[in-house]
Amino acid sequence: MNRPLILALLTGALLGAAFPPSPFGALAFVAFVPLLLLWRDHAERLSRPKLFGLLYLTFFIYHGIANWWVSSWQDAADPYLFASGIALWIAHPVFLSLPWYILASVQRLWGRGAMLTLAPLLVAGCEWIHGQTDASYPWLSIGYDMIMSGPYAQLADIVGVYGLGFLILVTNVLIVAVISVWQNPAKRWQFMSALAALHVLWAGYGLVALGGSEDVVVESDPERLTVALVQPNIDPWDKWSSAGDQITIHRRLVDSARAGKKGWADVVIWSETAIPSTIRTPANRADYDELRRWIDTSGVALVTGFADLVTYEPGQAPPSARKSALDPTLRYDAFNAAMVLQKGQTVVPVHHKTMLTPFAERLPFADQLTFAMSWVEWGVGISAWGKGRTRIPLPITIRHGSTVSNIRLGMIVCIESIYPEVARDLVNEGADVLCVITNDAWFNGTPGPEQHFVISRMRAIEQRRWLLRCANSGMTGIIAPSGRPSVRIPAQARAIAVGSAEPLSSRTVYAVVGDVVPIIGAVSALLAFLLTRFPRLLRKLPIHSNSNQG
Repeated sequence: MNRPLILALLTGALLGAAFPPSPFGALAFVAFVPLLLLWRDHAERLSRPKLFGLLYLTFFIYHGIANWWVSSWQDAADPYLFASGIALWIAHPVFLSLPWYILASVQRLWGRGAMLTLAPLLVAGCEWIHGQTDASYPWLSIGYDMIMSGPYAQLADIVGVYGLGFLILVTNVLIVAVISVWQNPAKRWQFMSALAALHVLWAGYGLVALGGSEDVVVESDPERLTVALVQPNIDPWDKWSSAGDQITIHRRLVDSARAGKKGWADVVIWSETAIPSTIRTPANRADYDELRRWIDTSGVALVTGFADLVTYEPGQAPPSARKSALDPTLRYDAFNAAMVLQKGQTVVPVHHKTMLTPFAERLPFADQLTFAMSWVEWGVGISAWGKGRTRIPLPITIRHGSTVSNIRLGMIVCIESIYPEVARDLVNEGADVLCVITNDAWFNGTPGPEQHFVISRMRAIEQRRWLLRCANSGMTGIIAPSGRPSVRIPAQARAIAVGSAEPLSSRTVYAVVGDVVPIIGAVSALLAFLLTRFPRLLRKLPIHSNSNQG
């Protein structure tokens, strides 16, 4: 029996089985136990290539179970989308393996105790690092497992999703510690007591938070925000052929739903790139003017995704900006964006997406690799987006009788929602309601849209904000500050959901302090890497070689 192989397979399978939308998120509390036992018993005996091979297998299985859907696997799937999903499946396990590879070196130099002690910090730190660059993809952060595990997710308003991952690893380490000292009743009792105390406090906090949460908006509250979320369920490949048709479809859905209903909704929300054109440019002026007339005559306040084209003043363009074919001196960018349109408005507030899907939407490090931008273009109108530079809430003015409320809407576009700092930055800039717009129709019929919805639930908990989520084909809904969905539209249904949200101004501990624990973990990972490699580097220095010869 190949025990190391079985342990590696077990951890990969358990991690995959625990990830949302699986209802078995509690498996995360034991998922790393096999891998920790593998490291405890074999890290010093197996060669580095064998250790890395076992790690790669573990996380290849994890990614495969949890994220196989990224390639779309639909009949109409673009070959580039399919290939990029396979490439991600091949490459992603390498990054997920890094903290464990460092831990193997830690154990060889400093022993099992050091390895077990540092494991939670290093894993949390590397998860945080995974979200800090253009090539980042922190979708599989293990803290998301807690959304499906009762009250455990509620602590995210203090520690964030990466902090939850840290506590999951602490749980696994304590279980391994209990196993390791099983023959010693005194030590066994100490570790079991620590494990019990951790979970009593953790779950207890969650139960108190859930019991005290106000997930129902009082309809008589003059400051409430009533929204209509439009899920048009449009083919994601066909929608790029005619922007005018897309606007017409959305308008008709709204007009049909609000016919004869006074005060139906304060705000109507359309999904990501619901308007699949640079509608504010002169070339699309007719579509824009018609949309503005509809806004002015209907009184509807509209939040919608669209493509925004921005031209730069001389010397202001980033290196990755495009050059005009007609005027080589003119530089511009097209942004995946969201805007607010209201009656009588003179200035249109716009949010440009700040985090873009690597390769699918933008070449990572495009400002440094401008020569390679043309290599990664996707034929459906969404490749090579510009990267937004600011995260500022969009203002909306709401009137209920004589009461006028100024709402600050924190806009989050698609994959931005998997980055905790995006929502945190928006709240710290004054957002009192969060709004996620997305187009997950590329992944219809897979767990992908549901996973993305779960991630939005975590953002609502971290910031204790109502979160409005509008998707092309699902999942669309309203999420309360507790993370509970209050309104939902079934996937792949053409429908409109109407519900209310309450603007909130208080900030959570997590909003104020951020990712303290994972940042400490990231520093620890860097130090551990350098210290475990230092003797090897030292032996290669000339001064060391000369001293040996003397």
